[in-house]
Amino acid sequence: LGFMSFFTKAAVGALKARKGQLDLVRAMAHIPDTRCVIVGSLTLEPQYAAQVQDEIARLDLGERVSLTGRIPDDAIMRYYAQADAFVMASRNVGWKFEGFGLSLLEASAAGLPVIGTRDCGAEDAVIDDETGLLVGQDDLESGLVEAIKRLLADRALAARMGAAGRDHARGQTWDRVAVQMLALYKSLCS
Repeated sequence: LGFMSFFTKAAVGALKARKGQLDLVRAMAHIPDTRCVIVGSLTLEPQYAAQVQDEIARLDLGERVSLTGRIPDDAIMRYYAQADAFVMASRNVGWKFEGFGLSLLEASAAGLPVIGTRDCGAEDAVIDDETGLLVGQDDLESGLVEAIKRLLADRALAARMGAAGRDHARGQTWDRVAVQMLALYKSLCS
């Protein structure tokens, strides 16, 4: 979408309470002239998916927030190519949490600045203020609004974060992970 005032955010992940799509929808009510596409299965937690759909209707966001349901990987790549940023508003829900922010890393690999949350696996995928922004889970809706508005207001920052994220994602190889795991095992055995 280039540098138009229209801002698209993508979120990829099955609609689940721990993925925080409800918080993202509520944040969208405070960010005018934007569009949000939420990609992911609507059937894994159908009550939560219905709650998200109801909130979109209640906040009259039907023209600006859409749920695609599950789509093929090549279609996800097209959404990444059209998006200006990627948001994954993970939250810890009881014993359920984001183990690793793989979709954040995938969006980074596509050159998008990303927004994730603290106190979960997103911290392993996002370098705060370098490849994206991390917000606290304690006040997630307002944190998302602030982070999204920051990227909206500073397109140069968003571009720098997207480029840094792409470089960071390229370095996340299985070989690198294996070296890190071996070093960890060696340190624990010492």
